Amino acid sequence: MEDKKFNQVAKIYEKYRPSYPEEYIKYLINRCNLNKNSTIADIGAGTGIFSKQLLDNDLKVIGVEPNDEMRKVLEKKLKNNKNFTSLKGNDKNTGLEKSSIDLITVAQAFHWFNIEDFRKECMRILKPEGKICIVWNKLDLTDTIVKEKKEIDYKYTNQYKEINNILQDEERENLIKDFFKTGKYECRITPNSLIYNKESFIGVNLSKSYSLRKEDKNYNQYIKAFEELFDKYSKDGKLLIKNNTYGYLGQL
Repeated sequence: MEDKKFNQVAKIYEKYRPSYPEEYIKYLINRCNLNKNSTIADIGAGTGIFSKQLLDNDLKVIGVEPNDEMRKVLEKKLKNNKNFTSLKGNDKNTGLEKSSIDLITVAQAFHWFNIEDFRKECMRILKPEGKICIVWNKLDLTDTIVKEKKEIDYKYTNQYKEINNILQDEERENLIKDFFKTGKYECRITPNSLIYNKESFIGVNLSKSYSLRKEDKNYNQYIKAFEELFDKYSKDGKLLIKNNTYGYLGQL
């Protein structure tokens, strides 16, 4: 897992990245029989979007994050929650004790992991009946707005093709199959459409690992392209984008 990908964007990420449906959080709690005595490790916790939703349901969470900037935001946000612990670690070395975790969660980060290293680490830190939950917010690629947004990213950013290829439906399914191997897993898809004003629409598009930074060439044109896209499709100052939360839950 690379810890430099999100340098300079931690505050933007925290402010504009979407959360996950409460419906899915409740499903996860019920499906895994989680309670206040359960210990969850949120690996690649970022700024703690998923961690906070788990903590809001009175669960104990250890947030593991390699990026110093992201972890600083995470710790500031959740420092007053007695059920939260922060660790600097990654997919290969979480710093967690052997056989100590009831559930491992990975929200919007699995595509950065080394699958073999992460599987070994999961097997080390999970309790015998422990489970792993891998979650992505995924835009509806058939949506016209999403298609035009992709065209902007293709035009202005060098890394987008690489990331986009990883997150294609077929490739994502292959990653999941390779990870769980002979283990059993299930997929649950939960609608999670997103509503933006112009500021938040620009903000979320600047929160990506591949987003242009202010010092980059064509940054102003990049911003202008997103502003024009917003103006083209928004109604009464709001823009709705179709999005689904994909959750994969299983055991190794």
